[in-house]
Amino acid sequence: MERILVGIDACHPFWEALDRALCLGPRIQARVCVLVVFAPNEGQGRETARAILRRVEAEIAAATATGANVELFVTEGRFEPELVSAARQLKTTLLVAAATGWDEQGGERETENLGRILAGVDCRVELVSPKKRLEPKKDGL
Repeated sequence: MERILVGIDACHPFWEALDRALCLGPRIQARVCVLVVFAPNEGQGRETARAILRRVEAEIAAATATGANVELFVTEGRFEPELVSAARQLKTTLLVAAATGWDEQGGERETENLGRILAGVDCRVELVSPKKRLEPKKDGL
């Protein structure tokens, strides 16, 4: 059985990767593991953390209702090492990850972070890009 892992960095959640994993799981009859990683001692507001978990749980509930086999894991630490560790522990066969990430200033995270994830896992990886947000042109076209 395929085992899909998708990680959610609570500091900068990338929802498209979660959507992709939850849609793919039932189609290939895979177990989907969702890992939510909160930064240690960051002082992230409890309301923000609750909102992230509520959204993840709602998406999991919707996927489960359509036949997905999903498990939720929550941890605290640095995102990249936690994701790599979980991939090993859960014997992941496919990691669904964000093609780009965000740093503390809201800019793109350096590719070395993604490189560390790719180098640290021993499974296939599917990179998901953000959906383009097309804004209407001023002339309405």
